[in-house]
Amino acid sequence: RPMRDIPGKEFLYCSGCSHLLAAVVQRHVGMDLEQYARHHLFEPLGIKAWGWDRDADGTPIGGWGLQLAPRDLAKLGYLYLRHGRWEEKQIVSEEWIADTTQRHVYTDGALGYGYQWWIYPEYGAYIALGRDGQTIFVIPQYDLVIVTTANLPGDHDEIFRLIEEYIVPAAEDVVQ
Repeated sequence: RPMRDIPGKEFLYCSGCSHLLAAVVQRHVGMDLEQYARHHLFEPLGIKAWGWDRDADGTPIGGWGLQLAPRDLAKLGYLYLRHGRWEEKQIVSEEWIADTTQRHVYTDGALGYGYQWWIYPEYGAYIALGRDGQTIFVIPQYDLVIVTTANLPGDHDEIFRLIEEYIVPAAEDVVQ
């Protein structure tokens, strides 16, 4: 499709673009993306159960549809918090972690966007935001990973409020 705007000029979140990225990765690695994730991510992290929706062609959907238990979501956040290391093994390159969790695009709100991570500049944090309140919120300065599962239609404002009013102040008390 033709570009609507000059790249980098305007931000518009698009789950379809994330799905396209999943298809590109699958083609590049030469194997089913779910099997690739099982071997290179899920098994090393000890993730034993998940569900992953697929499109009509059988490709795992990249923009939604991955179901993980809260503890396993926390493992993903912790992997990023530890710069791609898990139990003394580098699972994901440190350079990739650093690059993906930096703001590359300004949005029309307070958050920025990296590579598949929302950037929360106020806390130097980065966030994976799922539908209806599924969240992995990583705040490196407090060595903190927060996972939420919810059923909150719309935005994540209520979760952000809880984090800002209760969790961050508690973390600040611990640090001091």
